Amino acid sequence: MKKIIIAAAVMFWGGVAVNASNYPTDYSYQTARVVTAGPAIVANVSSGIMNKLVIGYKRSGILGGSDSISAVVRTTYSDYNGSVNTVERVIQMSKEWHDTGFMTAAMSPSDLVNGANLREILRIELAFNNGPKWDSNYGANYTVEKDDFYRKAATFTSEQGGSSDININCWDFIVNQMRK
Repeated sequence: MKKIIIAAAVMFWGGVAVNASNYPTDYSYQTARVVTAGPAIVANVSSGIMNKLVIGYKRSGILGGSDSISAVVRTTYSDYNGSVNTVERVIQMSKEWHDTGFMTAAMSPSDLVNGANLREILRIELAFNNGPKWDSNYGANYTVEKDDFYRKAATFTSEQGGSSDININCWDFIVNQMRK
């Protein structure tokens, strides 16, 4: 009985603390924005307490039947000094569990710029390879601009929040976009 009273008191005071914080109810709701560029997708999942990126390559792409692929990611970003910089890195991609293609794990935006002094990402360019086979949009790269997340993205908001990781509802939304 004491445990029940203590648990109820903790829940009550925890609820009072959250309400006293003056944050809106939806502050920790996660919004997933998925931009598709050919067989590539870039998902941005954010809330008041987190911001994550996921890169995907659809099974329908020319490399979709491969055992493994790599993404060459060229990120153009601005820093807090007003400079615009470009960084390129290679990311190994894992097969997505539902066999919709390949996806990265959730990444912080700073992961794409190797921990640089990031203010905002301006552009993400993608090319994919499996050994000598490439899919780079015929050398032009698959490109996602900053504004695409607000103009062209498929969007979903999950009211299940409170975490710094992507919740299952947003992951399911991203996987559904991979199926299209």
